[in-house]
Amino acid sequence: MTDTALDPSTLARELSRRWDLQQTGYIRHRAERFATIARVVGTLTEGIERPRVLDLAGGTGSLGHAVLAAVPRASLVVADKDPALVAIASDIAAADPRIEVADVDLGRSGWHEHPLLAEQHFDAIVSSTALHWLQPAHLVEVYWRAADLLAPGGILLNGDHLSYDEHLEPTLRRVAAADDERMQAETFAGSADTWDEWWAAVSAEPRYSHHVARREEVWGDDIRVAPPKVTLEFHLSTLRSAGFTETGTVWRYLDDHVLYGIR
Repeated sequence: MTDTALDPSTLARELSRRWDLQQTGYIRHRAERFATIARVVGTLTEGIERPRVLDLAGGTGSLGHAVLAAVPRASLVVADKDPALVAIASDIAAADPRIEVADVDLGRSGWHEHPLLAEQHFDAIVSSTALHWLQPAHLVEVYWRAADLLAPGGILLNGDHLSYDEHLEPTLRRVAAADDERMQAETFAGSADTWDEWWAAVSAEPRYSHHVARREEVWGDDIRVAPPKVTLEFHLSTLRSAGFTETGTVWRYLDDHVLYGIR
């Protein structure tokens, strides 16, 4: 258990730090992925006095915070549906007036009408390691609604894990799987929490234990059952059909990508 004498903001930041360490075990070059997204957002918003950024399915807000570090004049909305992650993100946001948190379920229609999302267009929408967990139909809906939320010329950047096709790309699929195994072995041999250990640590905190208990209710079967995998081209063609005028990738390592769409 973390030191319970910590104030909520400090406790939340410590759990977020441990979340980041845990996530590096599953995503090699995660920091580079984040830095690439942040630099692109920074460059494209240079002429905007106070750019608005949406971290979609943002968890504790790690990616959004990386963007704020690169673009400190920006404002940030972190949107997620997980009650524990939303609670941690909210405690972090309480200490930073640039950050707001929205409880948003991307699997439900109307999510884009949340007041924090609908009040004004965003200049950038970012996401990392989250949208591949959506059902394909929901992913299509998210990209179409994201296009509506962006200002003209705004950018969507999604850093995500898009597996090699087991039939068309079996060799690189094996290479990527082996690389993932090595990264996890290296990371979790040290002080980093595993996924289960991190959630156990959050559950042990009285401030967040009831939020963890609600996860089953909020997620339902989605918490255990992975959706069908879709290809990079599915993402890009969906972005184009949603009205994004430019699409492609800005970064890649094996089957980890940062894809983009310009509104």
